[in-house]
Amino acid sequence: MLQADSRQWLILPICGAAVVLLGLALLVGWAWLVPWPLVLLGAAYALDLADASVDQWSPVYAGAFLAAAELSYWSLELRGRAQDLERLTERRAGLIVALALFAVALGGLVLAATSLRLGSGVGLDVVGVFAAVASVFVLALVARRA
Repeated sequence: MLQADSRQWLILPICGAAVVLLGLALLVGWAWLVPWPLVLLGAAYALDLADASVDQWSPVYAGAFLAAAELSYWSLELRGRAQDLERLTERRAGLIVALALFAVALGGLVLAATSLRLGSGVGLDVVGVFAAVASVFVLALVARRA
């Protein structure tokens, strides 16, 4: 098992590679490369939490990852434009902030829900299976419309 100090020597290069990849993606304009630095940062975060309990700050990290992705794609969209309308820029920036805050709030709600003690039993298992099937169904409907 990795110790905390030995993990840091693994986490730091992963984070450095993520920063370099994101810089390269934004410099060259490769939108397909933007998700991979975030995957690397997520892997480094998961590696940092390998032996720890649930991190109370994880919703904040989720919101920061979402904001970084949105801002990265937005900067690639603005590439080549002489200027963007100032009103639309303010609206888009506000939307990104609202989306990131919503992700933090939703993550906090999920984190709080995981700490509830509901007991166990067949009835709870049936409700869980029904909720999972309903979630997949809703995702399939959304994907089909898109």
